[in-house]
Amino acid sequence: MNHYGLLDWPGLVFGWINQGLLAALPEPVALAVWALFSAWMTMWVYRRFSNQEKLAALKPQVKAIQKKLSNYDGEFSGLKPLILENFRLSGRHILLALGPALLAGIPVLFVLVWVSNAFGVRMPEPGSPVQVTAIADEQAVAAERWQWRGLQPEASEAPESGGYQWTIPWPDAESPATLATPGGDPVAELPPSRPSPILHSRQWWNALIGNPAGYLSERNPARVLYLDLPKKQMLSFGPSWMRGWEFLYFVLLIIGSLSLKFIWRIH
Repeated sequence: MNHYGLLDWPGLVFGWINQGLLAALPEPVALAVWALFSAWMTMWVYRRFSNQEKLAALKPQVKAIQKKLSNYDGEFSGLKPLILENFRLSGRHILLALGPALLAGIPVLFVLVWVSNAFGVRMPEPGSPVQVTAIADEQAVAAERWQWRGLQPEASEAPESGGYQWTIPWPDAESPATLATPGGDPVAELPPSRPSPILHSRQWWNALIGNPAGYLSERNPARVLYLDLPKKQMLSFGPSWMRGWEFLYFVLLIIGSLSLKFIWRIH
């Protein structure tokens, strides 16, 4: 089955380029390159498709009416025309900028989908303990009776959040392990083809964003499997929420976008 959604296809090109980057740069630096590339693309698209002349002409008008509002010290009846004029100019500014701004977000969306997969999680080392949580179909055999073929779980429990949970030694790709029901029906085979923290059946949104590890069959007794794969760390300092790809990517995206807005004098 095709694992790719509409937004995933540009990632094939990004992945090929990223291989060259990683041959010369550490992974965090490569991520920084993609963040700054995203900033450049979004600001270039906005500048290219927005009417900068009209926006530039509108800016002093907005400032002038806002200055009149802040300096007004008369009756309320005289304030009403100024308020209406301010709304009119502000609304016109929004209409001029909204379309190009939405269009400028498309390149970031394509890069963002790919980056979340490429810099999100990694495959564990074979033999390292990994937590696997299965949420079973209500009509299926209880998950606690499912069995692993090819490995022996180190621990198992039924978490309060529901489903059933195992801690397994991560299998090698050459010697995969299969989770199966007592009747022998396969639930999932590990490791998946590509790292992903979740396995599930194909949903409607996968037409846009695919699961890199593929999908469970619609008749699978499990609705979803959560794999506690190790997250890639882009930063070696700070709290855990800072160390993943999200913090570094979005901070550099914002800094890069604001810098280009200033350099290119974008309205």
